[in-house]
Amino acid sequence: MPILPLISLIILSIFLISKGSDWLTDSLVPIAKKLKTSNVSVGLILVSVVVSLPEILVALDSSLRGYQEISLGVIFGSIICNIGLMTGLSAFIRPLTVTKSMVLRDGIFSIIVPILIFAIGSNGQITRIEGFAIFLLFIPYLINVFLQEKRAGSLDEKRTKRDIVIELKLIGLDFGHIQAGWISFSLGLILLLSGTYLFSDQLVRMVEIFNIHPFLIGISLGALVPSIPNIAASFKATQIGLTEVAVSETIGANIFTLLVTIGIISMIAPISIDKQLLTFDLPVMIIMSFILFVFMSSGNKISKKEGAVLLSSYLMIIFIQIVLS
Repeated sequence: MPILPLISLIILSIFLISKGSDWLTDSLVPIAKKLKTSNVSVGLILVSVVVSLPEILVALDSSLRGYQEISLGVIFGSIICNIGLMTGLSAFIRPLTVTKSMVLRDGIFSIIVPILIFAIGSNGQITRIEGFAIFLLFIPYLINVFLQEKRAGSLDEKRTKRDIVIELKLIGLDFGHIQAGWISFSLGLILLLSGTYLFSDQLVRMVEIFNIHPFLIGISLGALVPSIPNIAASFKATQIGLTEVAVSETIGANIFTLLVTIGIISMIAPISIDKQLLTFDLPVMIIMSFILFVFMSSGNKISKKEGAVLLSSYLMIIFIQIVLS
């Protein structure tokens, strides 16, 4: 396949994923607006699921096609991309606010989960049973979110509910809006599924045509493209002063992606963890998660300098991956 049609199809898939995410999230805005304060936790989980959905679909499709290394690259790459690019770039624009509840609710889980994945995969494989156990570990996180939300004051609840609605509105492209409802939900889901299928197909073609290592394709392009709507949303949210969005989206999406996606994929077929994953990729993911946690815990914000550290770390990791491959 010539390079120009390949690039054109990737651009088309980006458009489909972005517009699909836009219509899908717009259809959820009325639901978020109707949430009572006692159900704000439902909205928080809703955002985590929606933000992670493009990466999850690409990872699942790649795995079902028999390219598990692409799938793993997408999963681990999206974690690193969320921390380094989404949070790092947003903080580089404007310092990001970090609340105490965010550190207690999400920060601790964001450290424990990557270490747990490393420990389970240290024997070279994640079995179906282990995958099911990983999937079930999402339940304690849900309970933690619910309990933290129950302890929050009414002002915090209203602010969180407002942020949920704004986050959903900001995801996706800014043109071609239609009235929120079942039509926007259906069209958004169709476009998102079509875009992720088309994009996964191009990732496989790139591996086959250019003989590029599948994991490199997954951790770089495979992780970046599905994250574009979320990165853009975080960028826009930071510009208008919603400086908590980038951090909350990053951590919620990372926890959901690791527990749910790895759980589902390993239940479909056991995941093989090779030497490079154990000696470089998984440790790097843990280190990036730890750095973010330290930045979150060191004060009530992530500064521009800290954002620059996260952003440069992401670029350095991608460069090292290219060299290793």
